[in-house]
Amino acid sequence: MALVFAVALSGPVAFAQDGGSVANATFTANIADGAPVDFRQQFTNSTPVVYFYGELLGLNGQTVTFLWSLEGKRMQETAVQVTSPRQPAWSKMNMREQWTGNWTVKILDGKGRTIEQRNFAFNPPL
Repeated sequence: MALVFAVALSGPVAFAQDGGSVANATFTANIADGAPVDFRQQFTNSTPVVYFYGELLGLNGQTVTFLWSLEGKRMQETAVQVTSPRQPAWSKMNMREQWTGNWTVKILDGKGRTIEQRNFAFNPPL
């Protein structure tokens, strides 16, 4: 499990709540030069790592949580201390071939409220 901070990208806010939001949220197969290399909603089950990237907005001073779930089963949590008004961050999940199905990643603010939620599919090739 790793957490890395990246260079900010501009773009619209994808999901917002009072007290903070996330912009440019996406799944990607890798991060290069602080940015996602692609924008995906599906991965084959031979993919070794899936990243979830987003810019944390208006959450300065809070600890946010990246919560990864497979078909409703909690698989991983990553806590991030937010230290700036606009803080790019990502969480990665080391995948296993048998973990096929529909995945959800939520970002929770310091009060445990969902401020972003995205889904991706992890399945064998067609």
